[in-house]
Amino acid sequence: MKSPPDQPTKHLFTTGVVYDTFMLKHQCMCGNTHVHPEHAGRIQSIWSRLQETGLLSKCERIRGRKATLDEIQTVHSEYHTLLYGTSPLNRQKLDSKKLLALAVEATSRVALFLFPAGPISQKMYAMLPCGGIGVDSDTVWNEMHSSSAVRMAVGCLVELAFKVAAGELKNGFAIIRPPGHHAEESTAMGFCFFNSVAITTKLLQQKLNVGKVLIVDWDIHHGNGTQQAFYNDPSVLYISLHRYDNGNFFPGSGAPEEVGGGPGMGYNVNVAWTGGVDPPIGDVEYLTAFRTVVMPIAHEFSPDMVLVSAGFDAVEGHLSPLGGYSVTARCFGHLTRQLMTLAGGRVVLALEGGHDLTAICDASEACVSALLSVELQPLDETVLQQKPNINAVATLEKVIEIQSKHWSCVQRFAAGLGRSLREAQAGETEEAETVSAMALLSVGAEQAQAAAAREHSPRPAEEPMEQEPAL
Repeated sequence: MKSPPDQPTKHLFTTGVVYDTFMLKHQCMCGNTHVHPEHAGRIQSIWSRLQETGLLSKCERIRGRKATLDEIQTVHSEYHTLLYGTSPLNRQKLDSKKLLALAVEATSRVALFLFPAGPISQKMYAMLPCGGIGVDSDTVWNEMHSSSAVRMAVGCLVELAFKVAAGELKNGFAIIRPPGHHAEESTAMGFCFFNSVAITTKLLQQKLNVGKVLIVDWDIHHGNGTQQAFYNDPSVLYISLHRYDNGNFFPGSGAPEEVGGGPGMGYNVNVAWTGGVDPPIGDVEYLTAFRTVVMPIAHEFSPDMVLVSAGFDAVEGHLSPLGGYSVTARCFGHLTRQLMTLAGGRVVLALEGGHDLTAICDASEACVSALLSVELQPLDETVLQQKPNINAVATLEKVIEIQSKHWSCVQRFAAGLGRSLREAQAGETEEAETVSAMALLSVGAEQAQAAAAREHSPRPAEEPMEQEPAL
């Protein structure tokens, strides 16, 4: 028997997953996916992997929607929002003033095809070598379909995050594209048009009164757009782990000295790996960064919600310039599990970069397993006994030196940065036992002092004396 149509859907308190085929339509008009690493197959593959492994059946599938133009404008300028959020099909619904603002741009789009060498082509789009158009060779544009896809990516994440924040779901994973963390207020770049994580953060705070949000960005590229959106905001802590190489790795931003501005000073943390890929950066380095910087600061900040810009291009299998590191997919499952100790477990991961299909499927599987509290594949003992490489130690020393001015909790980790995870674990156990022993000694000493004081102190005057028995 069917339930009445007006009866609300009963949500299981589990992991939510969101995905929509609308996002597949964002592709270069040249039709050649081999020259464009950010293609529809990325999210199709992840969706298929979650189905094949049976993880999807343990999750609740959330229906996506397209974000409204007003929602997008919480982060982006009106012009940027209209430029990338509308297509010839829905642009006619805009009022005349907005249409006028876009008229010149629309002309330049057409002019591209007619006069690719003319000055007008320098305005916003470029003719690409593949035959399509785009902001640059990575950030392609499809005039008919891209606007719907980019708005769907934002709306999917908003829907999922709102359900987690409201307590309807335990946590979530958003299988979305195109990515968003490079998109700035008025700039599309690095495959990104709208900054889904930043927009979702703003809306959680404005609509659901979520207080403090932690954004962890582990894409191998720095999230310049997300950093920009919250640089002066103390209610949003942005922590990014990225390949920096002294500013020589795309996008070039994300120096450790970039700590936030004004009231947001100290709420921007860049673990900016420097030193290239020899020796390689892998599990040990990322786990050490979490142990010494990410988790201590995150616990001190004590967020109400955690959003993760989950790019998987640091996973082994991605070559420079789109990668170069050798973090294992399973490591990201363990990092996810650590983040689940924050914010009452309210954690939502949003796919960002990563184009090696096996790598991003493996990593997504590991992260969703962690979110579902499925037992994770343990880390290799060799990883636990390995010391972080010299470049990583130097990077973390610099981050701690800079951030200890804002977060005193990181100072205690400075001396032990070169330890293996096993050594650190043993040291922390020893330290905890010493603290416990000291506490017991302290309690014992206090009790002894109190007993001695009672023994030697005269009775208070107001305490009634027992009457001497009569002789």
